[in-house]
Amino acid sequence: MSDIGCDAVAATAPELALGLVDGQDRAALLDHVRACPRCQVLVADLAETGDLLTLLAPETEPPVGFGARVVDAITAPRRHARRRRRVALVMTAAAAAILAVVAVRVVDAGRDDVSAVAPALRTAPMVDASGLKVGSVAISGTAPATVGVTVDYAIPDGDYNLVVREPGGSDDVLGTIDVTDGTGTWKGEVGLPTGTTVRLAMVDAAGAQVCGAVVT
Repeated sequence: MSDIGCDAVAATAPELALGLVDGQDRAALLDHVRACPRCQVLVADLAETGDLLTLLAPETEPPVGFGARVVDAITAPRRHARRRRRVALVMTAAAAAILAVVAVRVVDAGRDDVSAVAPALRTAPMVDASGLKVGSVAISGTAPATVGVTVDYAIPDGDYNLVVREPGGSDDVLGTIDVTDGTGTWKGEVGLPTGTTVRLAMVDAAGAQVCGAVVT
């Protein structure tokens, strides 16, 4: 691949973030990404989305051959129209492609295949009091919702309560997230307040908020 620029990276960013590009193509793309802050942000955001979706994936073994079918479904369109994709569509395609890992084809004897498709996903950054991004939140579904939280920057090691800030100032504790070596993750199925906005916070033993997210 020659003459690699931002358009070429944008066209392949979902596959690059998922590790589906290899060989000379991958080397050429990464050479551009290393020197381009704009493309670094794009690929990093898609990779982070992939990590969150993996965290939310149900703990169910997929049928034999499912992985190969997912890869084929992701890469086939790229062969025909890679350079015509726009960045906005790339972002959507990436989310849809990664969501494939949580869509299970259920084959039941004597019945046709049934698709179990993951519900809508909402994501938001976790930020500290200064507005610095320190992690991410993903919420899938509503009743109950599957919530995944990842922190990976600037949070001191320790145990923190993960809470939902209810209207009126009360907190609903979802669980405890352990941060070790600057990194922590939490996943759980919970009932969330009705409405479109969910305010999540990590609080320390003294009840002080160390970071939070507003998921709409």
